[in-house]
Amino acid sequence: MKTLLTLLLLCLTALPVHAFVPDGEELAVRLQKNYGPMRSWQASMTFPAYPGVSVDLWYANGRWRQEWTAGGTAVAVGALGNVVGSCVVGSFPLSPLFVWLVPHPVETWQSWGVDVTVGGYGFCGEDACLMLGVDPADADRPTVYLNNEDLAPLLVRYPSDAGMITVAFSDYQTYAGYRVPRKLTVRMGGGELAADVEWTRLNNAGGEELYARDGLDPALCAEPPQPFGLLRDSFRYPGAQ
Repeated sequence: MKTLLTLLLLCLTALPVHAFVPDGEELAVRLQKNYGPMRSWQASMTFPAYPGVSVDLWYANGRWRQEWTAGGTAVAVGALGNVVGSCVVGSFPLSPLFVWLVPHPVETWQSWGVDVTVGGYGFCGEDACLMLGVDPADADRPTVYLNNEDLAPLLVRYPSDAGMITVAFSDYQTYAGYRVPRKLTVRMGGGELAADVEWTRLNNAGGEELYARDGLDPALCAEPPQPFGLLRDSFRYPGAQ
């Protein structure tokens, strides 16, 4: 946990190095080369501060499915920042992992308010990183930090109706030919939540029925324990209310 917090702090305070920054078109081409063939994924998240609670995640071109497990199971399906169906009576949280690598990333980041024409280089931990959108000393504007070598997202920061939200991704490994994070930390509403990520599958992550609202069991389910409520109340997908 200490190492993860240190990485987040270093990312937030990295000093820029003035150098050529690739334009949006070049970034899009490089991201397509590195991650474009990955159309879907399956992973599970656990929370060190909340043992016994886990969530299985499926994601395909912006559509997603969540299955929270803590004694019972709570299920929801949706797309990007929208929940289209769930078994709980109230609202269902979104996952911070959904902002990791999104469809058409450069265009999407721009829609989140990130100015990809502004940027610089710095260090996030020991890794050189490309910082898009803002000087790192300005903590009030949207930004995306990418690993300088493989363009793996290291940090995403954006405003929301719940305040500024920052999601940091770390402890990358190569899995099925792609670089994926094994840890994330989200800062939201003055609080912080850490999660461990275990990857199960990249590509071929479920058929159409997995993401369909009609495929949900019509029976109601109980709301899972924390951090379900914490994410529901404090985490927002970019642009969602």
